[in-house]
Order: sequence, then C-alpha cells, then structure tokens
Amino acid sequence: MSVSRILIVKLSSLGDVIHALPVAGALRRRFSHAEILWLVGPASAGAVRLCAHIDRVMEWAPGRHPRQVLLAELRAVRPQLAFDIQGLARTAALVWLSGARWRVGFRSWQEGAFAFCNLRVVPPRTDVHAVDAYLEFARYVGADGRAADFGLHVPESAREFAAELPESDSGAPTVAILPGTRWETKQWPATHFAALVRGLAGFGVGTVVLGGREDRRAGAAITSAGGKSVTDLTGRTSIEQSAAVLQRCSLAVGNDSGPMHLAAALGVPVAALFGPTDPIRTGPYGTGHTVIQAPIPCRNCRRRRCRIACMARIAPERVLEIVRARLGI
Repeated sequence: MSVSRILIVKLSSLGDVIHALPVAGALRRRFSHAEILWLVGPASAGAVRLCAHIDRVMEWAPGRHPRQVLLAELRAVRPQLAFDIQGLARTAALVWLSGARWRVGFRSWQEGAFAFCNLRVVPPRTDVHAVDAYLEFARYVGADGRAADFGLHVPESAREFAAELPESDSGAPTVAILPGTRWETKQWPATHFAALVRGLAGFGVGTVVLGGREDRRAGAAITSAGGKSVTDLTGRTSIEQSAAVLQRCSLAVGNDSGPMHLAAALGVPVAALFGPTDPIRTGPYGTGHTVIQAPIPCRNCRRRRCRIACMARIAPERVLEIVRARLGI
C-alpha cells in the first residue's frame, strides 16, 4: 500500500476525538512520510491541533460551512487512504467523496455507512477502552497499535497564558476542577464540587475551574464557595490554553467529559467521577488515575435521564479524602 496522503474523518465531541488521536500516532509510525489530515468539527478542532502527528486540520460544521466548499477541499486533498472513525452515513459519505482509493470504515449496518467504504473494521467491542478500540483502524492497515501515542504538544503561547495565572507562583499544589459534561446524568452536582473546593482550601490547596461557556454557572457557584483559593476560567480558555493550565496542575477532578479525557491524554493524574457510563470503555486512559463511583448496582446504565441520580450519591467528603491521599496532604 503506497500512501502519501491520509485523511481521517472524526467530527464528534471532544472526548471522542481525543480517544481517536492515537490512530494518527500509529499511522505516523506506519507511513512516516505521508501527510496526515483530519476533518473535525470546530468545537473539537483545538484538540486535533495539539496533536503533533497531524499535518493539517480541516474544520467543518454542517449548516455553517457551504457544502460545495468542503467537497472542493476534499477533492483537492486527493488522499489515497481515508478513515471514517465515526461510522455515520454523513462521515462515511465524506470519506467516499474524498476520492480515496482505500476507504476504511466500520463493518456495521448503522445508517448504511458501510456502503461507502471498501475496507471494513469490525465495530469496537464494548469491553475495551475506546482508545484501544479505535486503534483497530490503524492495525487494519498494518500499523503497530499496541501503544497509544496521543502526540499532544501545547504551543508556547498557551503555556505563557498558563504561566500568568496566580497559582503558577504559589508553590502549593493546584487541582483542576472540571464540572462540565454533556449528559445531565453524568453531572456531579455543582454543590458537591463547591464542598470539595472548600475542603481543599482548608488544606491550602488552590483550584482552577475549567470548562466551556455552558459551565459558567457551575464555575461561579464553585468559585463563590472557595473564595480566593479558586480561579474560575470557565468559558475563558481555548482547548490549547486549557491543556496548558492542566499541565501545571497536580491533579484533575471531573466528570466523564472532554476536559477530563484531555487531562488524562496529557498525563495529568485524574480523579474521575462516574455514574451512568462505563469506566472500562470511557474512563481516564492510562495509569495513575482513580475512578470514583457510587456503590449502587445500576451504575453504568448509560441512561441520559434517571431519577436515581447516582452521581449525587458520591459524597464530597469521600472525594476529598481520595484527593488528599493522591496529593499526600
């Protein structure tokens, strides 16, 4: 297989895109001289830009970008090898429209996506981590997918931003608080995060709250609980800047969310709060992390709405003790 240009299509949420980044690392090892391009949605593009294995990032938001412009760009790229790592009809169609000779997608009937690809990977199992499941795409074309290499490189401008934060010169450990998530049922209550922050402040530990604009209400509530020990950056940082801030933290505490997966991919120790989703599949990837769940039998149910509210049953006092142990305080 002679390949000089590779296209990866993955448009989905931040955490899902981060899980797929090691595919680019494995392909880089297999096709060392090939140009690797990634088509992604604007909300997750910053994570792809952090990946040193990606030569070019192409953004597309359906309904916002003219379709004919995107199709012209895809045709101009002329990849020999293309991957649909999302498995939807529209993403598979984009791979087909690129004109790639080899088009790799899921061997799945979902939305008929399989019809657009001529090389098909068995759908990922649910009992392995998403990172390892996505690496099957790289293995399919002969790449070594045994080790996950996210290849994240934080730009100097983002590191300079993080260095100007008050916590940077305090000498005390800093904990990143990541209160956001896309599912209501994956949300640890903001009042619980606030209680955790108050407890950490009592031990001289500073905290920084990271998240998108949709997390500003939670950020304000958490900040009011911790006073001067908390820096609220919700809605104020790019993905690149968030990555730089996370790198300066001793630990990150958060829900099953994109920022949590970004922290894990950067090698930052994570205390991850889990309820309806399965940490085997979407927990913080790698070693040195802690998963915290409520001790109830119906966890991992994958329900987006539920009256049981298992996340609220994770006591702030329990999380504080775990964080203290991780920090050695």
